[in-house]
Amino acid sequence: MASSSLARLRDIARGTGAPAAGLTDARGAAPLGLPPAGGRPELSYEPVDDDGLPIDPRLTPTDGLESAIAGARLEHGAHGPCLVVDHLFEGDRSHGRGRVDECGAVRLDDTLDLLAGRPLRGTPAPEGEPASPTRLVYFDLETTGLSGGAGMVAFLAGVGEWTPDGFRTTQFLLPSFAGERAMLHALNAYLGDDAVLVTYNGRTFDVPVMELRGEMQRVPQVVCAMPHLDMLHAARRLWRMSDQGDRSCKLTHLEESVLGVGRVGDVGGFEIPARFFQFVRGGRADLLEPVLLHNRLDLLSLAALTALAQRLVCEGRHAPPAGATAFGLGALYERGGWLEPAVACFRAAADDHWQTHELRRAAARSLGRLLRRLRRFEEAAEAWHMLLRLGGRPQLLREAREALAIHHEHRGGQLEEARRHAEAGVEQAIGRGEREQFGRRLARLERKLARATPETTLWSD
Repeated sequence: MASSSLARLRDIARGTGAPAAGLTDARGAAPLGLPPAGGRPELSYEPVDDDGLPIDPRLTPTDGLESAIAGARLEHGAHGPCLVVDHLFEGDRSHGRGRVDECGAVRLDDTLDLLAGRPLRGTPAPEGEPASPTRLVYFDLETTGLSGGAGMVAFLAGVGEWTPDGFRTTQFLLPSFAGERAMLHALNAYLGDDAVLVTYNGRTFDVPVMELRGEMQRVPQVVCAMPHLDMLHAARRLWRMSDQGDRSCKLTHLEESVLGVGRVGDVGGFEIPARFFQFVRGGRADLLEPVLLHNRLDLLSLAALTALAQRLVCEGRHAPPAGATAFGLGALYERGGWLEPAVACFRAAADDHWQTHELRRAAARSLGRLLRRLRRFEEAAEAWHMLLRLGGRPQLLREAREALAIHHEHRGGQLEEARRHAEAGVEQAIGRGEREQFGRRLARLERKLARATPETTLWSD
């Protein structure tokens, strides 16, 4: 129901949805989904003044904002003014345990495709058509809330990019709600069509927000069509089960535990919308300085985390990393089809006695499954035996028992060993279905063993 309602809202905003019978707007004029007689889309956000009249964004007061916010400049376009804030992090500046210039080491190659889980550059473009992306842009929004819906507005869109001078952030800020269309046009012009987008949870938040705001304002957003690397998913694989991730993969948590960054005086996320509301109601512009800093640091940490992840992918092909990161890297390799590095990483994680039994069991299970796919059955059997030695949840043990019973019966020719695993499977089975499955296997093995046992013949003189 929720997804169909969202699709209906998008169709109405685009003006393509079929209106329901008898459904009209608040004035009883035009059916919802059709533009009124004047051509103004019914669901476009049109700010009004105290008298209820539309506000012309070109007449919105913006005096003093450039001088009140460091690095700010006012861009005047055909759709009104847009406040743009520029900032540069010099390359030799430290950011946690690393340096800012390490962000410039990220390359658009197959290792970045591996992190994304899909090709980001596509196939080479034919002559005369737009070329493949040649640059990376890091993207992060600050919004008036987190609950979603048509009333949530992205009042700050931050874009980070590596330049020869350092890591430059360009932030597009709403001076008032009336300036949203101008901001969306300015953001489109800046991004262009030659970049790969990098976000943190952008696939489920930032990009859908921009898509909806673009539809509401009739300004389709370039950011929604760009090749997209959402680093949240790669970060979960790499660090969720490690001490650094501690099962929390929030950017601020990984920023501290993985990158070694400690923020001082940072504004809390819950406080950000209130600061913007106070600003647009006539408050001081310096209320937004901590918000702008928060957004800039998010962009810089995202770039640093991307650089670190790509370095792990490159180095792990030749030597698996230490600790739980090897298991996550193995999962990334397997998903991308880099199977030999995946085997090495899973084996390194399973053999690491400094890791928890939970992680070693997960690595042994993944190793056994992958080696079985590669038809390296003897090595797979060793991985299943390791899983049994580590113990753990009955589900894992039953999977190992079944795999070993199949291996010894059909490939090793060791029927007694296969029967031992089948008997253990019957004892550990939960539910009638599992018990019957192992029971049928055990019965078949008993018949095979009976046929293989020589019958005793009595000879008489």
